[in-house]
Amino acid sequence: MMRKTVQFLFASLLLSLMTTQCDVIDQPFKNGGPQDTTSTAQLRNVLIEDFTGHRCKNCPKASKEIEALVDAFGADRIIGLAIHAGPGNFTGTNADYPTDFTTQEGKDIQNFFGTNFLPVGMVNRENWTSSGNSHWSSYSNWPTLSAEAMDSTLRVELQVEAAVSSGTLSVDVSALPQVGILHDLDVVVMVKESGIVSPQLMPDDTRDAEYVHNNVLRDFVTPTWGEEIGVSPMVPGDELTSSFTLAWNTDWVQANSAVVVYVFNPENYRILQVVEAPIN
Repeated sequence: MMRKTVQFLFASLLLSLMTTQCDVIDQPFKNGGPQDTTSTAQLRNVLIEDFTGHRCKNCPKASKEIEALVDAFGADRIIGLAIHAGPGNFTGTNADYPTDFTTQEGKDIQNFFGTNFLPVGMVNRENWTSSGNSHWSSYSNWPTLSAEAMDSTLRVELQVEAAVSSGTLSVDVSALPQVGILHDLDVVVMVKESGIVSPQLMPDDTRDAEYVHNNVLRDFVTPTWGEEIGVSPMVPGDELTSSFTLAWNTDWVQANSAVVVYVFNPENYRILQVVEAPIN
């Protein structure tokens, strides 16, 4: 009799648990599974540095890959940055390709990480070493590399606010360690712009005079290699803050522009977190 009573109570408890579970949302999920929409926890994002040129006929394929990843995972998770840097026959100007998209910072980055072919990119600068090319990747590998990065542990949360007032761009950054960090932490702030109409050489060797260039690096607010924002050791609960300013270039369309901010490990250049923020 006692055994039957226990079995009855167990069955009643199981039924109660089953009937009080949350509803299951029957739809495809991004990033490998259902997300807890009640959580405000930040996830690790991805910066794809896309080294490109307006006279590089295969470069539009790389740009399209970034667009596809943004469509799949969201513009807050996949952040593209088109860096026009590399051989002059790909990035130089002439009568057919008159817009100079290059920046000194972009050239410095390209020279440091060392590539002379386009298109090519880096995903959060993973796998960098002082020798070798394992940090470089083809756009065909960006989906896999991006998924791996997004599934890794977030070490630092970033909060960013940006605004233009009286001709000056002001950017406020807060970095919040989520785990213990035993190396210094540097921060980089830059401006990018989308929606720029200018000629581009296309994969079929035609010239598209109305091509729309997106995610174009315009300028760095910090130095190219950033500024220190945190000193080892750092622990959860620390709040690391910095503010930066830059004279706003009136040639940029503010509504099409954004700031890109990332924190990285200066020992290996690995980007720990990146966010894109609108410019108010």
